[in-house]
Amino acid sequence: MLGFKPLPGDVVKAVDPQLESVNRNLESYYDAWDRFVNIWIIIKIKDPSCVYQWRLQAEVAMRNDGKPGMSDEEVLDFVSRYLPAYNAYLPTLYSEGPRDFFDKERLLVIDIDEGRNPVSEV
Repeated sequence: MLGFKPLPGDVVKAVDPQLESVNRNLESYYDAWDRFVNIWIIIKIKDPSCVYQWRLQAEVAMRNDGKPGMSDEEVLDFVSRYLPAYNAYLPTLYSEGPRDFFDKERLLVIDIDEGRNPVSEV
């Protein structure tokens, strides 16, 4: 949630009603964490749903290495719990930057594709 800003209640409720309590808690999150950040690096993705595939790849790799890892179904369940927050808060983070952070000299935004490769927008 680092860098996420509270949004109007109707906006988060439209994405997922369970985000209303998260949204209320973002005020104190800023005081606890965000205000201590002096430099921001934002890794920007076009479609947050690719996070599911990335987590699945990591879990499969762990299982292939003989380590415990989540099943495909467990990955889907795990990611589905935080993906609504990405859908709600990332657009504002991408368009406005972190909350109360006005020094664009200390803000780096890196666009990446679905393969986690840096890309540049034209």
